[in-house]
Formats: sequence, C-alpha cells, structure tokens
Amino acid sequence: MAAEFDEKLLEKIGRFPISPGVYIMKDARSRILYIGKAVNLRNRVRSYFGRSSDTRVFHRLLVEKAADVDCIVAESEAEALILENNLIKKHRPLYNIRLKDDKTYVSIKVTVAEEWPRVLVVRRYRKDGNLYFGPYGSARAVREMLGVIKKVFPLRTCSDGFFRGRQRPCIEHEIDRCCGPCAALVSREEYMEHVQQVILFLKGRNKELERRLEAKMREAAEARQYEIAGRFRDQIRAIGKVFETQKAQEFRLGDLDVFAAARQGDRLAVQELVVRDGKIVNSRCHTFSTQLETAEILSSFILQYYLHDRFVPPELLVGEEFPDRALVETCLAEKRGGRVRVAVPRRGDKAGLVELARKNARNSFDLETTRAEQHVAIQASLARHLGLPDPPRRIECYDISSFQGSLAVGAMVAFEDGEPDKDSYRKYRIQTALGADDFECIREVLSRRLARGREEENLPDLIVIDGGKGQLHAALEVFRALGIEGVGLISLAKERRRKGTFERIFAPGRADPLALEQDSPESLYIQRIRDEAHRFAVGYHRELRKRQTLRTGLEDIEGIGPKRRQALIDRFGTLRKIRAATAEEIAEVVGARLAQVVRERLATPPSER
Repeated sequence: MAAEFDEKLLEKIGRFPISPGVYIMKDARSRILYIGKAVNLRNRVRSYFGRSSDTRVFHRLLVEKAADVDCIVAESEAEALILENNLIKKHRPLYNIRLKDDKTYVSIKVTVAEEWPRVLVVRRYRKDGNLYFGPYGSARAVREMLGVIKKVFPLRTCSDGFFRGRQRPCIEHEIDRCCGPCAALVSREEYMEHVQQVILFLKGRNKELERRLEAKMREAAEARQYEIAGRFRDQIRAIGKVFETQKAQEFRLGDLDVFAAARQGDRLAVQELVVRDGKIVNSRCHTFSTQLETAEILSSFILQYYLHDRFVPPELLVGEEFPDRALVETCLAEKRGGRVRVAVPRRGDKAGLVELARKNARNSFDLETTRAEQHVAIQASLARHLGLPDPPRRIECYDISSFQGSLAVGAMVAFEDGEPDKDSYRKYRIQTALGADDFECIREVLSRRLARGREEENLPDLIVIDGGKGQLHAALEVFRALGIEGVGLISLAKERRRKGTFERIFAPGRADPLALEQDSPESLYIQRIRDEAHRFAVGYHRELRKRQTLRTGLEDIEGIGPKRRQALIDRFGTLRKIRAATAEEIAEVVGARLAQVVRERLATPPSER
C-alpha cells in the first residue's frame, strides 16, 4: 500500500513545473507539515523522495510523514521567498520556524507630516512621512521618556478631532504642558522649534540640544525675562538627568540591526540587537526547536522578522553566511525603498556587535534551562497534588463574563510549559444559556470545546475553571456526558475573609480545597493562568458592550454610514458628548441637515424609536 501511495505521489510530483515557487507538504490528515521554496519546483521536491535524498534526520522525518505535496508557482525566486514566509506566518507549519508577532515592541512616532506635530507611542512602523524612533524593548522606559518630553517640551497631546474643535486652550496649557496651538497662542515657527528639540532628544544628541537651550537661557536672562530663563534652566537639568543614567555603549555605526545564532542540539537561539544612532536600544532572543541547519533558518527568520511593519535599516549584520543573502537584500531593499546591505563582519566594531549578540544567544540557553527546570518542578508537584498520571504540560483555563445577565461570553486561555499559547486563545458567544446562569454557560463552552477536541484528538492535560464547587460540578457533568478521560479538572475561587482574600483550589471527589500554600509556586502559577483568562474574558465582554452601545446610538440613523459614524466618534469621542453637542458642532462633521436628524434621534430613547 505504501509503495502504491508513493508511486501516486511521485507521479503528481512529476507534473510539477520547473519554474520557481513554493511547495507545501501535508500529512494524511491534510495538516501542513512544511513549507519551502525552490528555484525548480519539480527537481526540489523530487529530491526528497529519490534514492539520493538528503540523509539528515529532518528530511527523513518529512518523507515518512508526508502524504501529499502541493505547489504554488511564483514569477521569480525573490517572489517565492516572500510567498514562502507569508504562508509560514499564515499556516504556522509544524516543521518550519515560526517567529511570533511580538506586539510588546513599542516605538515613538513624531508626526512631522501633521501641521502641528505630536509625539505618540505606536507598535507599527509605516511609510507615512513621519519620524519613528525605536523599537524599544521596555514599554516602561518609553513611558518615562514620554513623561520627560511632556514636562520639558510643551507639544500638544490631544487627538486631531479634539484639536480641531478647540477655540480656547484646555487644562494642559494651564499647567504649562502645552503651548496652546489650538488657540493660536504660539506661532508655527516657535512650535516647530520645540518639535526639532524633541527630535534631537530622541536621537540622543543631548549635547547639541543643551547648547541650544543654554543659548536661549542666556538670551532670556539678558532680556531680564527671568521666568523664561528659569524654564530653559529646568529643561537643561531634566535632559541632563535622563542622559546621566543612560549606560548604553555607543558605536559610530548609525542605524543597523544585528542577528547572531547559537545552538544546542535541536534548540536554536537567534539574538537580535537593535542599534539606532550608534546606541544599542533593544535586545531580544528568539528560541526555536528545529532540526534545520542554522544557515537555512537565517533567511526565513530575517524575512519573517521584517514582514511585520518594522523599520528596515540600511544595514544588517549577521553571524554567518546563508544561501539566500542576495535575495534577502533585494526583498528588504524593495520594502525599505532604498539599498539594504546584509554583511558578515570579520573585524572591528561590527564584528564586536555580532559577537556580543552571539554571547547573549548562548546565555539564553542557561536562562531557558533554569526556567524549564522550574516549570518541570511545578508541573510535577501539581501532578502529585491532583493525582494526575503525568505532569500537566498544557493547561487551559475558562472564565465567564456577563453584565447583569446580559451579553454573556466565555473565554479560554492556554498555557504550555509555563508560557501562554496565544494562538490557541478562544472567545465564545453564549448561545443557549439564558440570564446570569454561570453553570449553564460553563456547560455550553466546555461542551463546544471538548467535543471538538475529542474529534481532533487535541485535549489539554489540565482544565481550570474560574469559580467554586458549583462551576466545578457543571464542568464535571460535561466530562461525564462526553466520556472525557485522562484530562485533569480543578476550579479556582477567591474567598474573602477578614484578614484578606484567599485562593481556594477545588478538585472532583474532594470536599476540602487542595492543601496548597497561598504563595506556593504551584498556587501562583494557577492564579496567573486564571487571571489571564479573566482579563481575556472581560476584554471580550467590554468589546461587545462597546459595539452594542454604538449600534443602539448611531447605527440606526438614516444617512449616517460607517464613515460618518467614525467621523463623529473621532470628533466627539463618546455618545454622551455627541448628545451634548450643539447642532452647529455636529454640522461641522456631517452637515446641517443630518446634524438635526442626529440630535433628534439621540434625544429619543431607543425604546421609543
């Protein structure tokens, strides 16, 4: 049967084109195992199944599991490279490296494309004519930097809609945090001078900035404008304090990104260093479990890294040569809109940066080993306390959120080996349970999840329910109805006492809570998972409530479509402010005729419409 199947597969591969493209290997259940690119699709895929196929373990494993292969033709090898990484990001195959979209990265954006620029925190880089600084690994550091900017440089922080609607300055001007451009209290030349000072500050050119401010301080003092001179003096001191604590090593290298890898068996660590204006502003290690060669991984890693809306610097430094370096340069140059050089430095400061990245990558294995050992100990302890046959590597937690019985929703979060698996998070709209019946909501959500998981043979090791004995009993009924076995089950409830709040963990068949200390690693681990489920559920519930609020307020007004509705929200912010606005103010957004309709409809309660 295997030989017959292989013959059919080889016949299909023989019909593949000899042009560039992407091949997709699937198992017997049509799950994608691996996505690769090829200059010649037919020859590349044939090489897996021929007698002289690659003898590496990874390739043998692919051939053993592959039941089908599909292909997508591309115009060129460069296009195939981009297509390969787009498909990897979309399908997340089992044997490709998968770079997670790290939404914790933040950058600072100076909106120089606007008439009156602002300083914003953003998570995406876009080609919109504005200036971006970062990315920064610490959101806290960014908040501190913005705090200094807000105190020292009086730029506006309000939205465009709020700014356009002002005729007199707000409280930000009263407390000297804004120079009042909305009320024409400052000329654009003077305002743009503040903007240029902010740019110097963000670029780390503190000496030049201090010289400018000192000159202005002296001018103000000579003109006997001592209050203004004192303000410049305070600015100089605040800036000096910021750069006094900055210990980053400086290089005369401008903007560049550095990538270096280290390996221990199937574990691969790729360290990134982000250098901006000669300073290391961010460092991050990405770890993977893969049998692919390091050189093969680098091109895929780098392209996945820049597929997100990231700034592409003019130069990248890598720790070793890889086959597709010229192709990567071409693809990144197109994204950047200018030349991009990928270099493997051998000496000098650049080689020193690569070696620094490599040292950090090696160090990550020690840190990861320590964390892994801690997680193994916690899982083993939980297995002992819960009577589980094996340590619970994968844990799912469920929470129900509602408001006075309305808009009930469920949420599930998943943790694997101590880390959140956010791709597996799920939201549930409650469909059958009525009112504020938490027990029935738990039954519905668990029934939907476990029935599908049983069919797909995809069940966790342990399920945690946010609630007490009642919620635990409801979940246990679902287990029995579906015949679920081999999956642990507990519930976690808060008990408020005179001395504070205590956590109680309940398990089936036990009248008393588990004997776990409140601050034990096991209890804190379960609490962390429960808190994440609660956050996820409440966030989803608020999202639905917000949608309903907007629907009942603006969706039913004739003539107000999505664009006008969004324009009203951008201008006023909330429905309450729209109701309080005059017809003239609303007319500035939607016109005089519709403004009157909006006021009349919002003045009428929904029940009377």
